[in-house]
Amino acid sequence: MAVFDGGELVCEREWVGEPSRAPIWIAEMSQALEACGIAVAGIGQFVCGLGPGSFSGIRASLSVVQGMALPGGKPIYGVASAAALALGQADGAEFVTVVGDARRNRLWSVTYRIEAATGKLRLFDGRMPTHSAEDFMLTPIAELAATVPAGTRIVTSDWDRLAAVLRVVFSEERMVARAVFPKAADVGRLALAEPGACVLEPLPVYLHPAVAAKE
Repeated sequence: MAVFDGGELVCEREWVGEPSRAPIWIAEMSQALEACGIAVAGIGQFVCGLGPGSFSGIRASLSVVQGMALPGGKPIYGVASAAALALGQADGAEFVTVVGDARRNRLWSVTYRIEAATGKLRLFDGRMPTHSAEDFMLTPIAELAATVPAGTRIVTSDWDRLAAVLRVVFSEERMVARAVFPKAADVGRLALAEPGACVLEPLPVYLHPAVAAKE
């Protein structure tokens, strides 16, 4: 959780765990806001990370944001969590590729260009991100090397599951060799840097088509 006032980060709190399974963070967030002297009613808009990631965790976070925004009719926006991760892990790199485990023997990936001076992001081909499934490549594991541009910085939140695969495909100097996660402050920075790119009334980024079974 992060709160900005006039572009300045004024309150921040992090939790370790699965939000849908440990909802005590909701009460702790209220306490953290109170400790910072921030009333929920005084917050003008809300932004949430949309993934890709834990679908239940993202839904839990969106539900809480919706509950906070509803009484005052405040707008809710979303940005891809992968974009926030790329921004936070750029460390001077111009291009950052985020890779994740999409299950079903697939990986997802997206490459962003980081504009260090403005905090804005563009996709590798120069387009503005849509912060939706359209931004992401969904590929078989064996085809990852062919879908990632050369020379980009490689980051993932799924290092424990993907380390062996990534080490075969990429050189060590290109990778952040540990699991890294998007931060709420970077979600906020993205929204502040380019509000027109945010998704209004957002839904989680879901990369696979829905699965249905006939009776």
